[in-house]
Amino acid sequence: MAGSTKAATQPQTAETPPREAMSLQEKFVKLREAVPVITQRQHSEGVKYKFAKIFDVYALLTPAMNQYGVNFDIVAEKATRHSENGDPVYYSHFQQNTQRGSLIVWVYEADLTIRWTNADDPEDILEVTLHAIGTNDSGPDKAKGSAWTYCLKYYLFEKFGIDQGDEDPDMSDRSSAAPLPAPNRHTAPQNGAGGRNTQPGGQTAQNGHTGAQKPLTDAQLSRMYRKGEDAGITQTQIDEEIERQYGHKDPHNLTRAQYDEICNRLDAAKRQQGQGGTSNV
Repeated sequence: MAGSTKAATQPQTAETPPREAMSLQEKFVKLREAVPVITQRQHSEGVKYKFAKIFDVYALLTPAMNQYGVNFDIVAEKATRHSENGDPVYYSHFQQNTQRGSLIVWVYEADLTIRWTNADDPEDILEVTLHAIGTNDSGPDKAKGSAWTYCLKYYLFEKFGIDQGDEDPDMSDRSSAAPLPAPNRHTAPQNGAGGRNTQPGGQTAQNGHTGAQKPLTDAQLSRMYRKGEDAGITQTQIDEEIERQYGHKDPHNLTRAQYDEICNRLDAAKRQQGQGGTSNV
């Protein structure tokens, strides 16, 4: 078994019992057993809901990594976009109209390569590339912090099958922008699938839940605007089309189905542009 010889020669003290020789994949199973569930908490008075932070994950995962001898490192950060001269571009920004007025929202985007290493056999490794994207209206540094935090947190949740209990509300608190009233129209159920049910006042419920849906996040809008940029369509043009077709002055209030439709149309516009056609939302 990988690492058996090196594990047997591991220095031992009275306080440290000998560690069982295991491969990295076998150790992952032990780590998954050590963090079966994370209890969501309210972390501040300003945020009224409970959620799990990445530090809650580390609080349980790090002792298990120490116990079983597993190291975790970020070994590469690679830009996914480049300027016309080929320089890497990690940051972009767009203007957002909110209750606080017009804000500049910074966007960070990159691929992160993380490496898991078996401390008892350093040649036993696993490298994974993750796509990180985050936004913040306080500056590019905080956009990067948001991107890394969310990327790693949700990767660890999925990697180790961590149960968060209630539905994760992390992305639903959009205090910087006030939702506008829903347009006075009704959305018909689509083929009876997907759990979409029309609610009073034109609000729709998704995935079997009742009540108003959660607003789209800044990261989702950034993804949509980037698709527009790739197709030669400006943010203003996209916003105008959203208001014209769906009645939403604030794109955050799009339903997920409407958002997906806009993104699909932008993808089609990009393909059309590549074939020499004219791009339209």
